[in-house]
Amino acid sequence: MKTAALVLIAGILPGCIGQSQCKENPKVIAACYVVHGRLTLGADTIRLRIWPVGTARMLGVTGGPIPDDADAPIAPKSLSFGPEAYPIYGDFKVCPFTPERKGEMQMVCIESATHLILAKH
Repeated sequence: MKTAALVLIAGILPGCIGQSQCKENPKVIAACYVVHGRLTLGADTIRLRIWPVGTARMLGVTGGPIPDDADAPIAPKSLSFGPEAYPIYGDFKVCPFTPERKGEMQMVCIESATHLILAKH
């Protein structure tokens, strides 16, 4: 299972995910932090989303502070979905582009991801 997960993780939105230049991005407004969550594909403007496990929050992975920046999300190239787009659980080091506000999706980039598990349903 781990081998299959690594194969599927290696390659989501291949033309859209930029190189991980997250932490040094001048649009980052605060310190980066690690969140244990589920990475999925969304169906609207924000295609990449992280749900921090145990919360009602949602993080939108973008290239900047506005939803239009979602066309070029900043995340490691190693994060990708296979044709089935199964969710990926793991520990994601994210850097915020927007402050955390109740009831709003916080925009972030992904600096790194570890302990990845492909969740086949």
